[in-house]
Amino acid sequence: MINCLLFVLFFVICYLLAHEFYVNRQVNKFKKRNSVQSFAKENSFKKLFSKINFIKTKENYLFLQGYPLKLNAISYYFIKIIMAIVFGVAGIFNYHSYVIMLLLGLIGFYFLDIYIQLNKKSRDSEICSDLLTVTNSITMQLSSYVPLKDSLKNQYENCNNQDFRKAIMMFATKYELSELNIDEALNDLNSRFDILEVDMFCNTIRQYNKVGNIIELLENLSYILKEKYMNKLKSKTREKVIYITCGVILALTNIILITFYPLFISIGNNFNQIFK
Repeated sequence: MINCLLFVLFFVICYLLAHEFYVNRQVNKFKKRNSVQSFAKENSFKKLFSKINFIKTKENYLFLQGYPLKLNAISYYFIKIIMAIVFGVAGIFNYHSYVIMLLLGLIGFYFLDIYIQLNKKSRDSEICSDLLTVTNSITMQLSSYVPLKDSLKNQYENCNNQDFRKAIMMFATKYELSELNIDEALNDLNSRFDILEVDMFCNTIRQYNKVGNIIELLENLSYILKEKYMNKLKSKTREKVIYITCGVILALTNIILITFYPLFISIGNNFNQIFK
């Protein structure tokens, strides 16, 4: 049973790593197709430097995730190494196998990454839900001829995620204190998250000084956010149905085994007595 669980954990880790590699590859392809060649050359040196300076890169990554578990780059790598050592030592002492030690060491090393990825998925979903509420609220207030500055003041009250709540509060404050410089405030808001929907929101609000009336743009954004929200709900519903179905199958299997196991034992004993 332990070996099966270890195999499942190893399979999950391999799947997450392969998925992360595939997503990064697709994103890089998209950026290459849609960026100017000179800009790409300029950024290539920055990316190379950022990869060498892995501590700074990881610090920026944790910042965009809201510092899960209050980890910084140093504590992140320290905990990963400690968990790898602990899991590896547990494997060699309990199973006396270097293969199990290596497998458990890998699980311990990547366990924190799995948690951060799951936390990112949950956090992004909360932020997108808050963003939909904020977008609808701004649309309604602008439709009622409320100035953008006034409509942004209390939008943080519509946010349940604490990171996004603070970011929206700082965005509104910075917008007002910077003499209505929307670009500076939006750049600060966008730099705090690595979420496509937040980037879309910032690009939409950025059009305020250019076109003045962004109600139609906000309505389009709201429609896109609703579609994504509904798709996430459908996905969660399917997952729950699968979990419930598996639970029912396991329960029925246990009931059948409990009910017919004594019967099978009795029949087996009778056959043994007959053919003795």
